[in-house]
Order: sequence, then C-alpha cells, then structure tokens
Amino acid sequence: MNNTLIAIGRSKLLYDSIIYLKNSGYIFKAIITDKAYDEYDIKEGDFEKLAGDISAQFYLTNNLSSQNIKQLIIDENIDLAISANWKYIFDSSFLGLFKNGILNLHLGNLPDYKGNATANWAIINGETCIYANIHKMTIDLDAGDIISKAKIEIKGNTYIGDILDEVQKLAPILFEDSVKKIKNDSNYYLEKGEKKGLRCFPRLPEYSQINWNENGENIYRLIRASSRPYSGAFTFLDNKKVIIWRANIFTPDNLFLAVPGHIVEINKDSGSVFVACKDCFIEVTEIEVDMSIVKPASFLKSIRLRFCS
Repeated sequence: MNNTLIAIGRSKLLYDSIIYLKNSGYIFKAIITDKAYDEYDIKEGDFEKLAGDISAQFYLTNNLSSQNIKQLIIDENIDLAISANWKYIFDSSFLGLFKNGILNLHLGNLPDYKGNATANWAIINGETCIYANIHKMTIDLDAGDIISKAKIEIKGNTYIGDILDEVQKLAPILFEDSVKKIKNDSNYYLEKGEKKGLRCFPRLPEYSQINWNENGENIYRLIRASSRPYSGAFTFLDNKKVIIWRANIFTPDNLFLAVPGHIVEINKDSGSVFVACKDCFIEVTEIEVDMSIVKPASFLKSIRLRFCS
C-alpha cells in the first residue's frame, strides 16, 4: 500500500493530525500552509518546524498551481492528501493530481452548514449537535462524499471553545479512519455528498455586539458562539468596550420593568451582575475591560448603569 501523503491547510487540527498519522506509519512528503488566523494556536513557523522534523517539504503559499508542488506530487506518486482549514477552493486541475482525492475535515451538519464559521452559526441557530466530517474535496463547496464522521453534542451551556476542543480530539482519529478506508477502496463512502444545502458565511467581529433588546436566549447563544478563542461578544458602557466572555441566562420569579441593557442586580459574593434584556436577565460572570479580565461586580458597582445596545 502507498502510505505517502501530503497535508494542506492550517490550525492545530491539521498539525496534530499530521503527527498522529506520522506515528501510525504514514509518510508526509510535503506540508502546505498559509498565514494563520489570529485565533489559531499553531502558526506558519510551527508547520515549518514540523516539516523539518519529519523530513517533509514545506510550502508557505496560497498558490497550489506552483510547478514545484505539482512536480513533487507526480514524482513521489502521492495519491492522497489531507486538508483542514484551507480557505481556498481546490480547482479541478489540482484535485486531478490525486488518484484517491483530497480528504478534508469539515465541521457541519452536511449537506447543511457548508462554508464558514459553521460551529458558531450552529450555536446561534440553536442546533443540538454538529458533526465533524471527513469528506472528499470537489470543486463544489463542501459537497464531496463523506468518508467518516463523528457527532458532537451542543448543549444549552456549550461554548464554541468546547466544540473546538472536542473536534481537536476527534480529527486525528477521523483522518486515520478515512485514510485507511480510501487506501483500501478508493470508491468508499459513508454518505453521498450533495451540492445543495445551507450555506454559512463568515462572521466578522462586529457581528458579536450584543443587542440587549433581543430575547435572553438569543443573547446567551451569541455570547457562547463568540467566546474564546474568538474575540468575544461585547457591549459598551459610557463608550468603553466591555467584552463578555461568560454568562448564564436567568428568568426572575417576578415580572419586571427595566430598559434592556440596564444593570438590575450586583452579586458581590459571586462577582456577577445581572442585566435586563427583552424577556429575562443575563447573569454576566466574566468580562474583559481595557485588556484585563475582571469580575463584573468589581467594574459595575451600581444599578444606575446601563449597557448600550
């Protein structure tokens, strides 16, 4: 069996999967990466060092049409590649270089949740689960046959970081399972891919500004979907930006009248504060102000304060 591979993409998901597959006996002839997003723990230099450690060629590029890359694939008879978090579409000429295709990790409930920020959108949309999928790449976005997948539950208190931690554990195992299946039978699939499906578009940092006129569930979902490793849901107090990292949803026993965004209670024991929204309260338990993580009650010391929507 041809046990040579190349890896294309970014992030710790791919980095850990390369190491895992290398330790399982696979040989990587090349690692191709591009500039990392700010939230990524693993940067270009980490991939370059890893390539040196495992005697693989290293390419820092967004151009896969390079003759050097193509020639390496041909000369080394590489029939399969793995990819994760590569932000460009693979064109047909590059896909055609691999007899057994390119196996890509995608987080989403395929055929829905194609595209970008799928886990963030899943939390915002109130999904109860999301799948980590290994699928074959095609020229159509996230439309290839699914080779292997695993379910990740999204509970009412699941944060985006929890989902990413879980997929971090699953990715190497899913890649190994998929590589074995395709090396054994290049036509294997678990589920046929589909071109049509819900498309997710990128979420910009400004989309995480809290609108306190929303209902509590929507605000709570936004906070959980925007939290670490992303830039966080935020609001303003007297033109000062306040990032809300952690919170809970709280339904008071009594009816209440309050303008959304108003601080309605300060709990000095726990350090949390309660903020009115359309239909309930949001208990804010961790905030960041001026690049410092503080207890909300140490910053918000009066119920005569209101966050701007």
